[in-house]
Parts: sequence; C-alpha cells; structure tokens
Amino acid sequence: MVALGNAVRSARRTQNLSQEALAEKIGVCKRTILDIENNTGNPKFEILSMLVRELNLPLYQVFYPEVRENLDMKHVLMEELSCCSDYEMKIILSVVKSLRYTLRSEQCKIVSDIYDI
Repeated sequence: MVALGNAVRSARRTQNLSQEALAEKIGVCKRTILDIENNTGNPKFEILSMLVRELNLPLYQVFYPEVRENLDMKHVLMEELSCCSDYEMKIILSVVKSLRYTLRSEQCKIVSDIYDI
C-alpha cells in the first residue's frame, strides 16, 4: 500500500494540513497519520473512509494505484455530478450518452475516410 501513504501525504500537503491537524479532524492520533504516510501501518476501514472523505481522495488513487491513465478529469466530473439533483442527473446522462455516440460516430467516419473503408 505504498500508494496510500503517498496519496495521503500529497493530499494533506495540498490542503496545507499538518499531520496533527489531519489527525485531529478525523479523530486519531498523529502517530496513525505518520504510520500511514510512511507505509508502516494499514488503517482500519473506518479510518481509511474518514481519510478519503476529509482529504477528498479519488478512490482510484487508493484502490487502483497501478492505473497510470490520468483520471483527474473523471474525478472532477464526478465531483460536479455529486452536486446535481436527480432530475439534473437524468438530463446530464442523456446528453452524455448522445454526445458520446456522436463523437464515436465521427471518429469512425474519420478513420474510414483515412483508410477508404
């Protein structure tokens, strides 16, 4: 879980939080944060959950650190969607599906034009 320690440290520093401040916010001792960041401790699920929420850690950084694809855009999109009502989500979903279909159709047309398919 080397990636967890790095992700926690990076997110904590980005938010200008000390280890003490983060520990206080989630109700643990500073040593717990230090151990997690140094990859010498594996947090219980409850602590991991509080860290993810407090630091706004993207779950892919925690559970899929091997993924090299830049998923920051997906994280931003998910954050935007989390602020939407159910009604807004239904509209956005239909627009996204339609747009994705259109974009993929255009890609296919460009490829077929290039290769005279």
